Amino acid sequence: MKYVLAVAEHKTLAAAGRAMRVNHTTVLRRINAFEHNYGLRLFERLPSGYALTEAGDELLKSAREMQDIVSRLEGTLTGKDLRLEGNLRVTTCDTLMGSVLPEILAGFSRLYPGITLELTTGSFVTDLAQRDAHVAIRTADDVPESLIGKRTADVAFAIYASPQLIEQNGAAHPERIRRWVVPDITLGGMAVSRWQRKHIPEAAIAMRADSLVSLQRAALAGLGFAILPCYLGSSDARLTKIEYSELGSIRTGLWVLTHEDLRRTARVNAFTGYASRELQRLGSFFLGRALTYNTLSPM
Repeated sequence: MKYVLAVAEHKTLAAAGRAMRVNHTTVLRRINAFEHNYGLRLFERLPSGYALTEAGDELLKSAREMQDIVSRLEGTLTGKDLRLEGNLRVTTCDTLMGSVLPEILAGFSRLYPGITLELTTGSFVTDLAQRDAHVAIRTADDVPESLIGKRTADVAFAIYASPQLIEQNGAAHPERIRRWVVPDITLGGMAVSRWQRKHIPEAAIAMRADSLVSLQRAALAGLGFAILPCYLGSSDARLTKIEYSELGSIRTGLWVLTHEDLRRTARVNAFTGYASRELQRLGSFFLGRALTYNTLSPM
């Protein structure tokens, strides 16, 4: 059932294999064996990917019901786990892993060596909803009501560029900037993305990307000016920060989140408390008021 779900959701064997952390040939064998044993054809093999047949669609409904039951049961049992050991699945974004989060994870691991961290940078809503993660650390303007946690900090944005590009551009005022690197449509829901669509002309866009870390690297290489969260842009001293008053009012939240039924799990509670305290201590850095950060708490 899990393999059927994975192929139905991801459309290809390779994508389903990556999601389940197995080789695509394993997925193929399991699907073929299921079809052979029950005399059913679950998927049409199309050039564009795997499409459910009518029988496959019926099976998918049952598989999802089973997944929901197992997820609820797992959540109930995990929520009663009082051990400070075992696996802890954390989902986050590449910007945090490219700046402040590695030291926070290292500090937590030193305090709780019996807990093994498993980290992903996927879709945090999907990861938490399907119990593929215990905790999410994310930037967002708002979060689903089904999750609990706290807004640990406010994140500010600024313009960043290489010193060479600033010199070549002749001026740092946004209205005079002729080369930008900007987020693509996958990051279009952010307030800062809406600001960029309104104020940056198409002719001035040198590159779009689906990752803010990619934009940081492009700005560092001199490809264009980038609007980045201050904690990411200021984490590299080779980038120059440009203050612009119109961006001052744009803020997003930094959240540490989990499920209601997991918050009493010892390792989840220990991690959310530790991560929240460390992120709160870095409030000035997230707002761009500090040029460097130090996540190491005094022992």
